[in-house]
Amino acid sequence: MIPFTYSSKARPFQSLLGGRDMQQKAKTPAKVVQMRPRTKPAGMVLDPRQAKALHQQDTAHLVHGFVPLQMHQEKGVPVFVKGQGVYLWDTEGKRYIDGLASLWNVHIGHGRKEITRAVAAQMDKLAFAPTLIGPTSVPTIQLATKLVKLAPKGLTRVIFTSGGSESNETAIRLVRAYWKAKGQPQRIKFVSLNQGYHGSSSGAAALTGIPLFNDQVAPGLPGVLHMARPYCYRCELGKTYPSCQVACADELERIVEREGAETIGAFIAEPVQGVGGVIVPPVEWLPKIREICSRYNILMICDEVITGFGRTGAMFASAGAGVTPDILVTAKGVTSGYLPLGVVLFKEEIFQTFLATGDDYAFWHGYTYTGHPTVCAAGLANLEILAREKLVQKAREQGRYLQKKLATLRDLPLVGDVRGQGLIAAVELVKDKDSKEMFPAEVQVARKVWEKALQQGLVTRVGGTNVIALCPPLIITREQIDELVATLRNAISAVAAELDGEWKLASGK
Repeated sequence: MIPFTYSSKARPFQSLLGGRDMQQKAKTPAKVVQMRPRTKPAGMVLDPRQAKALHQQDTAHLVHGFVPLQMHQEKGVPVFVKGQGVYLWDTEGKRYIDGLASLWNVHIGHGRKEITRAVAAQMDKLAFAPTLIGPTSVPTIQLATKLVKLAPKGLTRVIFTSGGSESNETAIRLVRAYWKAKGQPQRIKFVSLNQGYHGSSSGAAALTGIPLFNDQVAPGLPGVLHMARPYCYRCELGKTYPSCQVACADELERIVEREGAETIGAFIAEPVQGVGGVIVPPVEWLPKIREICSRYNILMICDEVITGFGRTGAMFASAGAGVTPDILVTAKGVTSGYLPLGVVLFKEEIFQTFLATGDDYAFWHGYTYTGHPTVCAAGLANLEILAREKLVQKAREQGRYLQKKLATLRDLPLVGDVRGQGLIAAVELVKDKDSKEMFPAEVQVARKVWEKALQQGLVTRVGGTNVIALCPPLIITREQIDELVATLRNAISAVAAELDGEWKLASGK
């Protein structure tokens, strides 16, 4: 995972972002689409001395979790000072399309005054209520009730957290506590997917199937098993869809037979993998996983931290696939990132199992800010916007347009695959389109495209070493999608030109 990076040497903070000096020297790739100039909103450009001081203070004090330390020290990161709609502005007044909804989460776009008003009103009424130990607040109850109505039918109980990682930690403890209450304490194992992402705290990172998140701190949580993911472009089982009959789902059954169903507590997966490269499974995959879990009495957890609240064109991607998990974990879009909130929804049967354990039973888990009233007020206001502006439907409609426009990038020499669902998508870069051969990791081709896009005013994200991920706010218009795709085309074309024809030699073209 590559962060925002750019140089703070010589002319501060312009070299990677395409400052005036770099723009004059840059080579122009073939067929570059001319973009409209990035406007500078009045009062948003910081004094150069103030901007420089902020960047120096950032590198001196702030640690950015997924950013290589040396890269941060040498190149710095952008400092954004304003957001409005799908756009962001940095300290120099440069405008960017927020092609990642910041971190998969700003569904309703930036600068929504409805959230500001709701948060201020709640703060005026009540600063805090300790839901964890009993007393709660009006917006906390209202949001829990609202979420149950929106969730797949059958999920009736709610635990609030402060984000996705905390929610998955909660799911781990919920599963362990449930099976212990059922008299089956040996059911401690979890099955998750290769390259799945479930957070970076200790337990959640163990569920995560990306080695980077575990190698530094191994050993992690024992009893976590990983299996092949539904990655049709590069099938990990060497098969081809649809003749494979979704064999990747059958891997779960093989693990159950090998380990013993009586040892497995839960299966967890994202309905669409995000960090792992935006992997969209075949339509049969999730229902098949649900059937296997039900047959072997294994709890099914859907991690909808990214896919929840309309991202894929359904309120929840699991419901869109016709599936109700036993536990649904979500975050991000519930407040559109305006304040940190995570949610765990689970079936009534789990709650009733705890209730039947005894009069003194409590689920001894939670956090200080569980159900924070101000955060829940932000969540309620956010959900009102989603409903009023029909953003779930819009994500479905605009998502079709985004996928159609991105598909036009397939004519570029570096583009091997374009995939997505709703308003989440990925462009996979290859050295050879026919063989799907990847560039060596040291070429960092996706990072190069990401940097070029950033220079040209488009925020994206690198997935692994060869994928560019996109996830714009749900409010994005067709005109803005056109601008996004044109900018990405320019970035990919520029990188292709700079690779000195290596792709041509590899493909024989």
